[in-house]
Amino acid sequence: MKHKGLVKTHLLLILATFFWGITPLFVKLSLREMDVFPFTFFRLTAALITAAVLVLASRTWKKIEKDDLKLFILVGIFGFFVFQFAFPFGVKYTSVSIAAIIMATLPVNVILITLVTRSEKITGRTAAGLALSVAGVIVITLGSGFSVEGTYFRGVILLFAAEMGFAFYTSRSKPLVGKYSLYQSMFMVILITTIPLFFFTLKDISAVPFKDISLIAWSGVFITGIFGLCLGNIFWYKGIHHLGSTRTSVYANLPPLFGIASGFIFLKESLTIIQAAGAAIIAGGVILANRSKKT
Repeated sequence: MKHKGLVKTHLLLILATFFWGITPLFVKLSLREMDVFPFTFFRLTAALITAAVLVLASRTWKKIEKDDLKLFILVGIFGFFVFQFAFPFGVKYTSVSIAAIIMATLPVNVILITLVTRSEKITGRTAAGLALSVAGVIVITLGSGFSVEGTYFRGVILLFAAEMGFAFYTSRSKPLVGKYSLYQSMFMVILITTIPLFFFTLKDISAVPFKDISLIAWSGVFITGIFGLCLGNIFWYKGIHHLGSTRTSVYANLPPLFGIASGFIFLKESLTIIQAAGAAIIAGGVILANRSKKT
């Protein structure tokens, strides 16, 4: 892969994590006026429509082989769907501090799945970078005021389930994005996720007071659906395709940086020295994990 293309991939991954980092701000706006399940379904629908438009515009659709369809279903149900289903409730039943630390286990989970499936070779430098980025998240959490208040065991279990789901989605998607376009791959995964979620949320959707929901709340749905879910995951797929699932997964620890930055800029929140140090540690871990002799 040419250096220019590699730099572009890294920049797109940073952009993806930026979308994910600012997502909580918009999620809060929407959840003031609608419940978690309807919100999740609506943002998935926005992401699905966006992916469909991208597939049609790029004319990259190709017939899906039977074995690949099975893998799409596995990735969609046991990966993306599990995350979309378990994550909101996991956050609801835990403190922000606990949730942040558990979310930082994604790279570790990806390594475990990769070792079991033997799908990638993990270098010592990559493992060290992943460990460093996780340490950075823990430092930021401690610097933000660690708290276990509001933490329940079921919330912790749900968050770990969510992270294992996203790790499975990350590690098992590589064969698909190597054969089908990023747009088609994303469309299939979101479609497979949206269908069962629709039946889980049908009762809640029918009870939504559409006339009472403001434009601000809907903006949260569309922004998090189009940018956070669709484009963010398409960029994530690009990283998986070119860098592999392990090196890509380390970027999952960048959203706290953007979350802190957005809070500092837009909400006038304070930035402590410990938080800044944690941000530097995460950045160092990302650079270390993605630095190799070849690149």
